[in-house]
Amino acid sequence: MLRNLIDEVRSRRVLAFAALGVLVALALPLLFLKSAPEGAPDANTAAPAAAEQAKLPERAARLLATSDAGAAGGRAKGSAQDPFSPPAAYRAAIESPTANGSAGPAPAGGGGSAPAAAGSVPASSAAAQKAANEQAGGGSKGLSSPVPAVSTSPAATTGTPSDSSTSSRKPARSLNAANAAVDIRYGPKRDTRIRRAIPRQKAFYIHGKLVAVFVKYSPTRKAAVFAVAPGLHVTGDVKCRVINGACRYVDLPAGAHAWLTMVTANRTIVSRRLDVVHIKRRTAGGRTRATSASSRSEAACLARKLVAMERGDALLGRNACKN
Repeated sequence: MLRNLIDEVRSRRVLAFAALGVLVALALPLLFLKSAPEGAPDANTAAPAAAEQAKLPERAARLLATSDAGAAGGRAKGSAQDPFSPPAAYRAAIESPTANGSAGPAPAGGGGSAPAAAGSVPASSAAAQKAANEQAGGGSKGLSSPVPAVSTSPAATTGTPSDSSTSSRKPARSLNAANAAVDIRYGPKRDTRIRRAIPRQKAFYIHGKLVAVFVKYSPTRKAAVFAVAPGLHVTGDVKCRVINGACRYVDLPAGAHAWLTMVTANRTIVSRRLDVVHIKRRTAGGRTRATSASSRSEAACLARKLVAMERGDALLGRNACKN
């Protein structure tokens, strides 16, 4: 039977799979065996005996058993002197009654002992330091006397800003109707020439007919205000104020535009684009266009007549206010 099984495996060419199955069957019991970790003490093994106290060398035993006063104080005799031990004079000064806090000689001219000044060094400490310097450096060439520490208050070093710097800062003037300069474009297409700082009551025409007037800059609306004729068709990114069913005022902030469209007498549709390019504060040295008194009077007359127009009125011409 085993012979037939082996012949069957060889004929089907699954000998490798059969060998792999045998290896897995042998390896599975080994995986479940829990072996003890290396180095773990055995319960049956006795604990190791405590190590015997090591014997010190003869010279070390003599050093521990010595009762020399110099050794107790941190100094050895001969060439075995401890470099970190303080000098004998310094220890004597520290152990003296003066160093322990007793009152020193009274100051001259005073009835009692005055409190020591902040940062000063006591006389006993100064004497001990001098003795240590002489022994370590050989006289007056030793270490210098300690410098008294001086503490400063943080409030003393903190400065306050000067009044001149704060007084020199002037608040920036905000835009208003008097100091605002409005730059515009006006024409049949988008990119026409820029008209700088147009004056108030500036008139705009289409084919000789008055269609709009620049009123002023409004700081509350943050826009240039234009009065328009009631029979005009206004489009664009504008905010139009309607009075009696007609658009009478247009508010244009900087960067906005409006298309003003009218129908002529021969039924032709004509449009003009009004752009507000910049709105900025007029500089003190900026040039203003000089106009005559008659021109200003004529512009004011046209603005008044345009504002007084009603819906259905004919558009005004250029000569509406000329005598």
